Amino acid sequence: MIRPLAISGLCLALLCTGGDAKVQTKTKPSSSGVRSSAPSPQELWVIPHDALSPAEAVLAQSLQGITGRQRPSIWLRAGGMSRVLEEEMRREGVRIRETGSVWELLRAFRPKVKGMVIYRLGTPSLNVATSLSGVMDAVAVDETLREAAEKEGLKPLADVRDRDEREAFRRYRNRFARGVIVEQPVSKPKHLRDFAVMQRAFTFSTTDSETRTEYARAFGPEALAYGWGNDEHAWVRDLSRANATGAPADWCVNLSAISKLPAGPLRRPRRLTPETEDGVRYVAFVMSDGDNLQWLTGGFVDHRFYWGSPRRGTFPFTWEVSALLGEKGPRVLRQFYSTAKETEGFVAGPGVPGYTFPHFQPDPNALAKQARPYLRKSDLSIVSVLNANEGKMSDTAPILALPEVEGVIYKSYSPYHREKGAIYWHAGKPCVSYKFLLWAGLMEPEGIAKGVAAMPADPRNDEGSYALVNVHAWSYGDSGGPMEAVARTIRMLPPNTRVITADQMIGMLRKNFSRRQRKEERLGNGEPKAVKQNVNREGGDR
Repeated sequence: MIRPLAISGLCLALLCTGGDAKVQTKTKPSSSGVRSSAPSPQELWVIPHDALSPAEAVLAQSLQGITGRQRPSIWLRAGGMSRVLEEEMRREGVRIRETGSVWELLRAFRPKVKGMVIYRLGTPSLNVATSLSGVMDAVAVDETLREAAEKEGLKPLADVRDRDEREAFRRYRNRFARGVIVEQPVSKPKHLRDFAVMQRAFTFSTTDSETRTEYARAFGPEALAYGWGNDEHAWVRDLSRANATGAPADWCVNLSAISKLPAGPLRRPRRLTPETEDGVRYVAFVMSDGDNLQWLTGGFVDHRFYWGSPRRGTFPFTWEVSALLGEKGPRVLRQFYSTAKETEGFVAGPGVPGYTFPHFQPDPNALAKQARPYLRKSDLSIVSVLNANEGKMSDTAPILALPEVEGVIYKSYSPYHREKGAIYWHAGKPCVSYKFLLWAGLMEPEGIAKGVAAMPADPRNDEGSYALVNVHAWSYGDSGGPMEAVARTIRMLPPNTRVITADQMIGMLRKNFSRRQRKEERLGNGEPKAVKQNVNREGGDR
């Protein structure tokens, strides 16, 4: 039997109700945070990001992308994860060369630049210049900086001030990289453009769904789209129809450099599956929005609501993280794995490789195949899926069929817990939907505690004895943040409740129910069945 987490009397009083609501954890030894034998950059030019004007930032980003295809050469100083990684490189002995001038930066790397692409800030020509900078190895220069750039010896390779993305697509389509696109509004000149240039990616912005799907399909199959659209549902739907996936990244800084920092093999911390206790219920809390690259590579790491929360380690908790980080931010993922508390678990998502609605995918098997190397690199075996409301839990069958996957966590677009805790089984693996949602104004701690109290307490025989709670990342900002809301919820849980991580819950479900579910599948001629649980709806949002 796994013993409850040893915590102080004060923490126990805060986290347990009636002396019997317990948190469960035990850690299997792991090699989390293995150091890489690959070299870091020997020298890095650093320039403050916030001090740059938009035109200067575009020039610096295009130079960063051109020079950083093999290893990072330029770093834009910023807070959050950028600060953490810069400090790490300093400790490793990387020589830091400080500058406050984009022109000094340009002079340092002038031999690698073939010329300039002239554009006009605030117009589609910015995205055209971003696209062409990558394929021409030319820095993007706003018209206001043209004279200064010419004094540095740069010659115009293209003047795109009167061009838009559609023309760039038509004229240069065959020169852009396949498998990747960047959607970035021209109102965000200071972010993500280094990554687009490094990748030689077609960069655009649109509010037209057919255009977005056309571009995603043109650079497929299974293209990865970095950035963001004008509307979340429309953006993900349009990409999904092209069998593409999305990576929210429109506020990213240094993503090109972060993607090239070596990290070595990634090993997430393993949590032993608890022994099943009779007469109890099991609850796991999972933070939403782990697909958000800009958040994970930005302020997430030191924000007191999230990774910087003083509540971390005082109760079992599960974080969504993007499987893309295994390739596009391995040191970011290493940072989380190596500093995780023994109470914390990790799942991928939502979606693999990126955010997608399985319901709209033309070829879900191809997309599942694409996800496999990302899951292996990130060492993630449980995938969170966010599906369109029209979708079904059985849409996750291709993901469950992957040998790398142990289970799926399912949420509908709105509300996340629309399926009310239903479990769908395929190949002996569970797809578990959220039963509760910790979201200010939709479902509060009191409602969750009431719903948990109505659950059966027969975890060996009744799947309804398990509940996933989705923690909305952006709620409770005026009351201490979502981690504080989780602590309040745990204090209210009824006796005979055990708080575990989501990976532990998947392990327990497989241990107690996989064999009988495989038998049910065989009896059903191989067709998997969804098992609806007894759900108390009084604690819901309806």
